[in-house]
Amino acid sequence: MTTRPHIHHVVQQSRDESPFSRTVVLSHALGCDLSMWDALAERLAQDWRVVRFDHRGHGASQSTAGPCTMADLAEDALGVLDAVAAERVVWIGLSMGGMVGQELAIRHPERISALVVANSSSAYPPAAVAMWHQRIELVRRGRTAAIADAVMARYFHAGFRDAAPDTVARFRSRLVATDSAGYIACCHAIAGVDTTSRLPQVGVPALVIAGALDEGTPVVMARAIAAALPRGRLAVLQDASHISVVEQPAAFAAVVESFLGTLP
Repeated sequence: MTTRPHIHHVVQQSRDESPFSRTVVLSHALGCDLSMWDALAERLAQDWRVVRFDHRGHGASQSTAGPCTMADLAEDALGVLDAVAAERVVWIGLSMGGMVGQELAIRHPERISALVVANSSSAYPPAAVAMWHQRIELVRRGRTAAIADAVMARYFHAGFRDAAPDTVARFRSRLVATDSAGYIACCHAIAGVDTTSRLPQVGVPALVIAGALDEGTPVVMARAIAAALPRGRLAVLQDASHISVVEQPAAFAAVVESFLGTLP
């Protein structure tokens, strides 16, 4: 039997509602932790029970040795849903978190009532897969500090980096503090993401969010996800790169809340 790592999670809600009320799960990007969602979680918790968690090897969650797969990360997430007694949830995931959401919705469709996939991909071309393996080697030799500056340039566009250096510094520190073995394990999972052909199985309402300036997961990748999802629609945020929820928090929240407002 495979031993699952301990996955740290937090639950918040402002209203006095049943623990079985509507639940939204927020799933963070590679090299981040659940604090990536602080502002959106506070906003959504006015009407929803909000669950956030740290992926394995990130934040306060346990790390694992050796590569993992997107299926492994989806099973970690399933464990979180079980731990908070959430039978069905709205999943909101960004980057790696969006990939985990796709896999979870395919493997356990009974647990997902709606899906938001932001700044993510359903597959990578060979050149991008090779880039992920190059990143693995860089981290293996020099830990996450070796890639920190390059990652910040991918996370945030130049205008945001100039305007919000404290925010960029905070995300850089978080990346550098991420366990290198855990980071590498998740890089393997991301390099192997392959959900495109299976997304037509996901019949729930779905919102796909892209950043117009995102070079890591460009709009064309988001468009492919939205096209493959039977009930998918695409929203493109202007002046947003990869961590769009941080660069454009109001616009991100607006499209998410509009989507949530269409759900039964």
